[in-house]
Amino acid sequence: MAPKKFLSAAGLIGLGLAIGLTLTGCGLGRDEQGGGSVRDPVVAATVNGRPIYIEDVRSHAVARGLLQEGEDLDANSDAFYFALEELIQFRLFSMEAEARGLDREPDVRRQLENAQERVLAAAIYEEIDQKATDPDAIRRLYDENASRLGQGTEIHLRHIQFNTREAADAAKRRLDGGERFEALAFELSTERDTAPDGGDLGWSLMTDVAPSIRAAVQDANNGALVGPIQIDNTWHLVRVEDRRERGVPSLETLRPRIVDWLRFQEITQLQERLERDARIERLREPPAVADNNEEVTAPSDAEEEPEPLRPAPDAGAPAGQTPPPFPFPMGPGGVTGAAAPAPAAPAQQAPAPAEQPTQ
Repeated sequence: MAPKKFLSAAGLIGLGLAIGLTLTGCGLGRDEQGGGSVRDPVVAATVNGRPIYIEDVRSHAVARGLLQEGEDLDANSDAFYFALEELIQFRLFSMEAEARGLDREPDVRRQLENAQERVLAAAIYEEIDQKATDPDAIRRLYDENASRLGQGTEIHLRHIQFNTREAADAAKRRLDGGERFEALAFELSTERDTAPDGGDLGWSLMTDVAPSIRAAVQDANNGALVGPIQIDNTWHLVRVEDRRERGVPSLETLRPRIVDWLRFQEITQLQERLERDARIERLREPPAVADNNEEVTAPSDAEEEPEPLRPAPDAGAPAGQTPPPFPFPMGPGGVTGAAAPAPAAPAQQAPAPAEQPTQ
C-alpha cells in the first residue's frame, strides 16, 4: 500500500533542499574507496528512466528523521519504504514542474540557484575536511610545534578579594590567627564566582597570571600567604597551593584541535584569495575590524577594564564567531600571532520534522 501523501508545498521544497544538502553517509548502497566516495551506487528505483540511488534514499531517511546518522539502512524497513516513496514523489513532481515551465519562473530559478550554490559550497567544505584530516598534515603540524606546546610552570592559587585595603589587612590578621583561608574566602570575598570554592583559581600557567599577582608569588613557597596585593580598585590575599611543570600533550590529545586549525587555515586562505580576486558589492559594508597588531583605544567615557586574575576564554571574539579551539595559533614553521575567528560554514536548512504517515 502506498503511503498517504501528506507533504505540503512548503514541505516539499524544504525536504528537497535537505536532500541536496545531505552529502555524506554510510550504509546500504555504499562501496567506499579512498575518501569515502561512492563507487557503482545501487539503484533503488527509476522514474522515466532516471535513477534514484539507495545512497540518496539513505540520506533522505536521515534528513527526515527516519534513520539515525551512521545507522545502516535495511531495504525491508519502513524507513527505506517511506523515504523511497517520497523521493519518487519528488521526482514526479519535479518532472511535472519542468513540463509546466515552472523551472523558468524567477522565484523558482532563484531558489534552484541558491540550492545549487549551497551544494557546491558544501563540496568545497568536504574537500577542505579531507585535507584537514590528512594524517600526514596533522603529524607535520604537531611535530613543527611540539617543542613549543604547553611547556612552562603552572601554579595553583586561591584568593580572597576585598574592596578596601583595611578589609584585606583585617582578614590577614584573622588568617595569621589560625582561621582557615577557604572559610574566610567564602565569608568575605567580593568575587563571588570563586568564593563558594574557597577562592580556588585552579591551575594556570605563570605567564597567564596577572602581572602584579605573578610578581608577588614568583618566589613564594607552597602554602605561603601573599598580600594584600592591589589590582585596580580591589585588594587581594593570595595563597600558593602548588606548582608543577606542564608537559607536552600527546598527538592524540591535540588531534581535534589540530584538525580545527587546519580547517580554519584552509577556509580563511581560500576565502581571502577568492575575495581578493572577486568584485563584491554590498548593500552595507561590514564594520571595520581592528588588525591584531593594531592598538585599539577605548572611548574616553568607557570604564577602565580591571586587570584579570586569569584569562577569559575566547575574549574579544566578535559576536557570532568563535576562534579555532587551539591553545594558540599554529601554522607551517611554528607558532604565529593571534588567531582570527574562523569564518562560519554556510548554514544548512534544517529538514522538516518527520510526520508519521499512515498506511
